[in-house]
Amino acid sequence: MTTILATLLAVLASPASQPPQDPNPAERALAANSTAAFGFDLYRALAAAEPDDNLFVSPWSLAAALAMTAEGASGETAAQILAALHVPPDRLAEAHASFAALMQTFANGGGNVDDATRQKMASLRELLRQQNAESTEHERASRWQEASASQQRATSTATLLNQLLRDADRYVLRTANAMWVDRRCQLEEPFVRTLAQHYGTGGAQLLDFRTATEPARRTINAWVAQNTEDHIPELLPKGLLTADTRLVLTNAVWFQGAWAVPFEKRDTTDEDFVLASGERVRSKRMRDRYREGLRYGAFHGDGRPFATPTSVPGTPGRAAADAPATYPADDGFTMVELPYKGNELSMLVLLPRAHDGLPRLERMMTAEAIAKWTASTKPFAVDVAIPRFTQRCRADVASLLRALGVQRAFADPTTTAGAQFDRMVKAGSREEALRIDAVVHEAWIAVGEEGTEAAAATAVAMAPMSAVPNMTRVPFRPVFWADHGFAFVIRDTKSGAVVFVGRVADPRG
Repeated sequence: MTTILATLLAVLASPASQPPQDPNPAERALAANSTAAFGFDLYRALAAAEPDDNLFVSPWSLAAALAMTAEGASGETAAQILAALHVPPDRLAEAHASFAALMQTFANGGGNVDDATRQKMASLRELLRQQNAESTEHERASRWQEASASQQRATSTATLLNQLLRDADRYVLRTANAMWVDRRCQLEEPFVRTLAQHYGTGGAQLLDFRTATEPARRTINAWVAQNTEDHIPELLPKGLLTADTRLVLTNAVWFQGAWAVPFEKRDTTDEDFVLASGERVRSKRMRDRYREGLRYGAFHGDGRPFATPTSVPGTPGRAAADAPATYPADDGFTMVELPYKGNELSMLVLLPRAHDGLPRLERMMTAEAIAKWTASTKPFAVDVAIPRFTQRCRADVASLLRALGVQRAFADPTTTAGAQFDRMVKAGSREEALRIDAVVHEAWIAVGEEGTEAAAATAVAMAPMSAVPNMTRVPFRPVFWADHGFAFVIRDTKSGAVVFVGRVADPRG
């Protein structure tokens, strides 16, 4: 009996604002639905198993690697893997094409621009700086007419600049796949060809697992490190690979981007964060007191949308009974969507009202629920605050996959109910009896004011503050302070594909 090892990881090195039209949304739908449905199944299982820990995984990475593994399986083994991925048993070939299309979409999403466009943006930035300086000088001298004219010119310049910035350097989401095989193992050509065509593996990479296990481990870890900007230097620990290892499938994801609107570092302060136990710890909290146009939603404890008012009584002395309810009860939760530059990817932040309410919320987090909640959000000006955090998580995905019904892939292939990976290795060879021996997943994330260690470019035209007229009702500005445990989802806003999902139970890591 020999073994197959599927190794999986994800790394978020920096989170990145109107996206281009999507010409073929249906082409990506199957893979997108798989990452969401499988991803939240996995997340709920992981959250239940580790109720008090920080969590972070990449459904995109895991689903892609499992789809590659399914290509080499047959019978009940393939059926169980596809069921876990929420892919119909007769649509595996379509799923491969869908994962390839989604991978290409992410690869093309960065919005890199040519040198001429960069020079134009630099010129517009300098012109905007001059116009804002002129406006400020006129205001100080009380030359209001000249100041107004300068501001109008600055606004026009900022509009041109933002049109270019919207499509420039939005984010980097890089996916790499590789297949590492023992040099004595003879793979089925259709299996090798399919993975090369749809997942860019470049064919089989030959290693000597039998007599040079440690050098093989170092080679694979070096590939992982290279494709994650060195954020995951040792995915495979010593002892994980053995002389019986025959095949290793690897998937690496690296994401770098910036918030569409960054948080100002001067507004980051040391504040309390309440753990599920009620203990208070200190953390760096980023805050924007008036984030315009942020999609916000509030929900009852059973997941039904809460009717957030758009305005509240604003006249001093008005009876409290006249004021509408502004937030759900303690068993409810609120959610905001923080877009990354380009508006193609965003982070959903889901915050229970109670400091110990996250487990209840997590049990409701399914692909269908997230889609409904997101669709019910509306744009508000929000007082939003979230902690700055960095975390690294490793997960025993094999045990979770078994809990999700993927049983036979891990079974002794020499038995009647053993693993069926006969589409992976040539019939009659000594390596035909394969099973999954281990599934390794490691993910890293760092979230800060600019996204995650990434610079953001935004043009702002200066304008004087207008006086607020006296009125009986004023717009309601929701307060969303993530000062206790919360969940977050990084997703493709068009297809709904879930790239990362996690929980911050303790921002100290």
